[in-house]
Amino acid sequence: MKHRDRINSCRAMNSGKGAASSKTETEDEGIDGTGVAFFIGAVAGAALMAWGIGSALFSSPEPDPVKTMKAPGRDYRIPRADFERDPKSYFKDLRK
Repeated sequence: MKHRDRINSCRAMNSGKGAASSKTETEDEGIDGTGVAFFIGAVAGAALMAWGIGSALFSSPEPDPVKTMKAPGRDYRIPRADFERDPKSYFKDLRK
């Protein structure tokens, strides 16, 4: 009889279930899928929390983007607010 068989038969006798046991070795030791899943979830949660705190602390606030438009009669962009405020003066200055 091999050493492992002796251990399994001793376990079976001590548990009162006889020689045939339906549990695996991992179940005898108390390792189950619920504990592993909880551990993985805890590690993932801690990683997400660390990422969130890090991004909140080390990111700079982005300035509000300025809306632009293609300048009429030109090949570049200008701020839309400047043009909408006084389009007449834009075209007057364009012809100078």
